[in-house]
Amino acid sequence: MTSSSHVEIPIEGDPDKNKKILEIVCSPNLMHVAALDKDSNIGFWSIINQEESLTNVNSIHIDDIGIKKTGERIFAISDNKHASISINRVNPYNFKIFNFENGKEVSLTFPDQQKEINFLSFTDNGNIVMVNTKYYRAYIFSSKDSVSWVCKSMIELKYFKYLYITLKGKLIIFNDTIYEITMWDIEELSIKTRILIDWNHTLESVEISYDEELLLVCAKNVKTKETRLYTYSTETGINLAFFTTQLVINGFHLIASEKGERLLYISDDQYNLMDPYSLQNPIDANVLFEKFKEKQFQEPYIIRSDKIIYIIDGILSIKELVPVNSDDWVKCLRKELKDTNSITTPSKKTIDIISKIIQNSNYNTERKEFEGKFLKWGLELDNKSVRLTVNDFDYRRENWNPDDKKKYLNILPSFYPNEKNFILHCEVLENDDFVTITRIGVVIWIYKFSSIKMHYFWNNWNGHLEDFVFEKMKFKDLFKNRISRRILPASNYETILKNLDIKFWQEEKKEEKELFKEFLEDNIAEEFYLTCYGKDLMKIFIKLNDDKRIRSLGHSCMDKCVQDNNHLISKISLLSIIFENFKKISENHPAFIASILSLIGFVAPSPTINPKSISIHLSSYGKYCHLSKTSFLDILTSSLWDRWISIQESFQNRFQKFQDSYPLFRDLIDKWLGYKKPYISKALSEILLLPEEQPSFKHIEGTMKDLPTLKQIEKTVEDLSIFRQIEKDINELKDLKKSIEDLKTENK
Repeated sequence: MTSSSHVEIPIEGDPDKNKKILEIVCSPNLMHVAALDKDSNIGFWSIINQEESLTNVNSIHIDDIGIKKTGERIFAISDNKHASISINRVNPYNFKIFNFENGKEVSLTFPDQQKEINFLSFTDNGNIVMVNTKYYRAYIFSSKDSVSWVCKSMIELKYFKYLYITLKGKLIIFNDTIYEITMWDIEELSIKTRILIDWNHTLESVEISYDEELLLVCAKNVKTKETRLYTYSTETGINLAFFTTQLVINGFHLIASEKGERLLYISDDQYNLMDPYSLQNPIDANVLFEKFKEKQFQEPYIIRSDKIIYIIDGILSIKELVPVNSDDWVKCLRKELKDTNSITTPSKKTIDIISKIIQNSNYNTERKEFEGKFLKWGLELDNKSVRLTVNDFDYRRENWNPDDKKKYLNILPSFYPNEKNFILHCEVLENDDFVTITRIGVVIWIYKFSSIKMHYFWNNWNGHLEDFVFEKMKFKDLFKNRISRRILPASNYETILKNLDIKFWQEEKKEEKELFKEFLEDNIAEEFYLTCYGKDLMKIFIKLNDDKRIRSLGHSCMDKCVQDNNHLISKISLLSIIFENFKKISENHPAFIASILSLIGFVAPSPTINPKSISIHLSSYGKYCHLSKTSFLDILTSSLWDRWISIQESFQNRFQKFQDSYPLFRDLIDKWLGYKKPYISKALSEILLLPEEQPSFKHIEGTMKDLPTLKQIEKTVEDLSIFRQIEKDINELKDLKKSIEDLKTENK
């Protein structure tokens, strides 16, 4: 593996080997680093030109640093040379932000006079995002000159147990009452993704990819002591894979996202790599850390942008964890680490390679052998056959396996007459997948389970391939309007569905294969295709009214949600493949929907009450709809309204106590008002119905004079404003009734 340079800088002058470093942080774009030691000193460095070169900027002593509470994050550093730290004080607030070059403190003004912050983070666009957990409130501060800061937005959040602020300023919120994780864009007040973890696991930590399209979640089962790592797509909200282990996971990181992505997880002194899309077959990765000093580095350390920043014996070090060149990284995985797991390379790179070849018609039909890092592909053309061959590398012998170990697959369709011009171009990708540009479409092949498999097929013809004329189409618009994301665009399933009966003769086994049919069945059954492209499949099945495959896809989703007769809540989002098309499916395939609903148990989560909320819609989970921006005026209005409600409730309680103390008075009121209440009849024949016989005041007065307890309650009754209000209300009801009767007469 290519060695990487690194820089070592003492924390303060001569390094103190016994100095305890509590925490290391770096700025969002890895421009600066800060380290906090046990003596309340913070050292600051700048990383020059994103290389492994560090410049010591300053060292500042902070008095009365606050003790970090569980889960809180306030120690942070920005790209524009600001730092934040928790302070044991209340005024003006429980933290300070300062310029670490000159030590000058930054003054902030909160719209609601807030004094306590529990989470603080600098974002990659220069803003500051802060969260208060007592009132579930978030604040976004921005600055044009890095001197004066203004609160551009104050947002009321919903209840959460755990919160994480991403580098792009999004909030990842965990609600432990329903085991839901949501990622919010608080600038747009919109949900970017919503996922669930299994109910028998408690969230430990999260990690998100640099492009925020892949979310890793670590959770622990308290009873069994097992740890589970999940991978979710933030685009679909669907769980791609999970991995369960009895090991204690000390840390996990996504590395080489733009080269050949891997999940690095650390357990004590053991380092392992896995494909984040499958989370299977862990690979020993200790060799990645052999270039460090013989003395094992310990926490704290940070891994960011494929670099590791750590301290040993009072010396700060930064090194490349992953080679800069993607070719070197894949070579390292395949040959040094002997990692044969699938490698997902950036989709943009693959699309660019294919598009460039097609646009320039830069085809090479002569080349017949293609050597990758782990696989060697080839083409063999003979009578009515185009055989694709593959041979893998034997790491024990450090050589390619002999030819008798080769695998073969004839990829020439039975209807195509000429094997010599069927293949236009071939290319082996960085991850050892094989691209063939043919006269019926662009195909990516993989070597999986000791056989050659179709991985992707693109052709926007959407008809029978026997009628497809390459010279007219030429695939010029094959990837037009396709968004390049983390994974490659979905295959052209409509074309595949209309060509399932195409045969491919296999001479070695003397049998015919239906490669398109096998490919479609794999896409329905295998979890990778299901989670990434299940929604695309369902839309095509509905469009073509393919009841059989709608059922097959739906039951495949259900099967993934059940394991050992238990529903996996983390997989429940797979059902969105079905229910996002509920209306269309229920109209045309009601029996299928009925069968799916019969397999689902509906669970009503316990309500989560937030008594401190200033918005009614945040008072319980069942009523929650959205985050909301708020202001000091909103808070003041809400406080006054709460006070008014409190006064009303207090008066009602006192009046009720009075009635309970003097039941005779209550009886008089009931008698006076009668037992019938005003109402609107269904037929509207009588809009208001008042008591038929209403006692007069004279009658009530005579009755009260005869009461032995009159003198005890007389004064209290006279002082009650509600007593006078009752008479006024009755008079108004009389007038209203008379007006209604007059209207009836006029209408007649």
